[in-house]
Amino acid sequence: MQFIIWFSEHWRLGYRFRIVFMAAFLIVLVALLYPFQSTTVPQWNLRVVDDAGAAVREIIVTEHWQDYLLEADGHEEALRTNQDGWVSFGARNLRANILRRVFARISKFGSSDRGRAVRYGAVVVWGQKEYETSVAVYQGDFPPAEIRVRRLR
Repeated sequence: MQFIIWFSEHWRLGYRFRIVFMAAFLIVLVALLYPFQSTTVPQWNLRVVDDAGAAVREIIVTEHWQDYLLEADGHEEALRTNQDGWVSFGARNLRANILRRVFARISKFGSSDRGRAVRYGAVVVWGQKEYETSVAVYQGDFPPAEIRVRRLR
């Protein structure tokens, strides 16, 4: 109640107070609505090798990623390794404002993840009959730089 009385007195006092108040209000509004960027999975350079350590050429590597807090659906991209067994996926970024992040966290509060941001990234190596399908998972620090696939024949 004291604040309302103080505010109404200052509002009547003048134009300068109204300008300062409106400027502060706009700054807070912009800060709440600006879509800040976060990285779900950083750039992932991966070398695929067989159990003997030799590069596996032209095998399909599919990257899967999702920020479970902010996205309802996951994403994927499939690439083939080059002649040296390397494949490179760009950084997977997401933009969301503070209000969206807060409401998403509140809406997940009672769920099993307790409102924590859960970012997921993984690659699946597949597509050649000579090799077993393999998976590598990104768990927060740095994505694995190498994945070994077992030769079946």
